[in-house]
Amino acid sequence: MATKADKKNKIRKEIIGAAAAYSNSLAGKKFLYVYGKEFFEVVFPTDHFLHLTGVETRLSAKDFYKNAKRGKLADNQFYFSDRHPYANARKKLPCLRRISELTNEMVCILKDMRTQSVIYKISVTNLEFTLGLTENIDKQGKKINELFLPMSLRVEDSSVEKSAGGEIVDFIFEKDASLVKYTKLLVADQNKVIPESIHYLIEDRFYKDKIG
Repeated sequence: MATKADKKNKIRKEIIGAAAAYSNSLAGKKFLYVYGKEFFEVVFPTDHFLHLTGVETRLSAKDFYKNAKRGKLADNQFYFSDRHPYANARKKLPCLRRISELTNEMVCILKDMRTQSVIYKISVTNLEFTLGLTENIDKQGKKINELFLPMSLRVEDSSVEKSAGGEIVDFIFEKDASLVKYTKLLVADQNKVIPESIHYLIEDRFYKDKIG
């Protein structure tokens, strides 16, 4: 039977693996989700990784991620609590390692998903796990820009029921965060046309052969 130390070490390895996946596929990039006539952009800051793991730490969010990314996170650098129990972390972390699936596969966009303490204006789900997104605001609650940030990873099949409705995504684009326009098309519904409202955000080649 696994000891508490064994279980915690397994969680540590899961966090390190998830940090590597987050670094390779999400950090430093922007993603543009388009559904119907609506769209939004998402970034994955390194200091938001901690929110998604389901563990507590006395480290800063940036140091926690840095240690995990380098494979140097120690067992005594994180812990569990009533708010963040071991069972939740064990359930979340395998999904966190797969979180990039929410950027490169067909997903559902949820509106106003309710949790016990928060209503997420926008969420993204593959019906297996759901990423709750928050607006990018400062400490005074003032919106910094129009980007959305990852705040909560939920592993349950009731996210749709807890939301005000959902729509299947039509397109997902990716770019390096330093670039002006989106350079990669990751997901596309071949029966849909890229709306003109996002032409200014993407490279011309994605729509120029559709016009004229």
